[in-house]
Amino acid sequence: MTQYYYSDGLEKHGPYSLEELKAKRINRRTLVWHHPREKWIPAGEYPELQDSLSEDPPPIETRPQSRDYRDDLGDRKLPRTWLVESILVTLLCCMPFGIAGIVNAARVETRYSCGDYEGAVRSSKEAGKWTQIGFWIGIAIVVFYFAFMVFAIALDH
Repeated sequence: MTQYYYSDGLEKHGPYSLEELKAKRINRRTLVWHHPREKWIPAGEYPELQDSLSEDPPPIETRPQSRDYRDDLGDRKLPRTWLVESILVTLLCCMPFGIAGIVNAARVETRYSCGDYEGAVRSSKEAGKWTQIGFWIGIAIVVFYFAFMVFAIALDH
């Protein structure tokens, strides 16, 4: 009984009997080998496989090239992202407002690269707003803390 092997282009599969190989739904270009052949040949060249070969699928339709929406922006430059400032506010001042700043800062470049300049400007303003709020709240907390410490030391003496 002849033992067949086929290749999917990456790995060798088998051994299979003729009936098992026919069940694999290979196509005419699938490389097949059996002993005593010296090299792999396309399944379409095996007379015993002709009735079981699947038809080649239609070619894959290629999608149109992705469009660079930044071409629509003209001379308009990327609005300020506030990302670095938002990260610093998150780490050093006020985490909740800093996180809101980071989220909006991340949207600036995304919207800009998609051609939504107005959305990028809105996100930049939101990022700036939350970053500045977080910064000033952090400063206020530090000032109140030192004022409280000075007041507590003054009362202690």
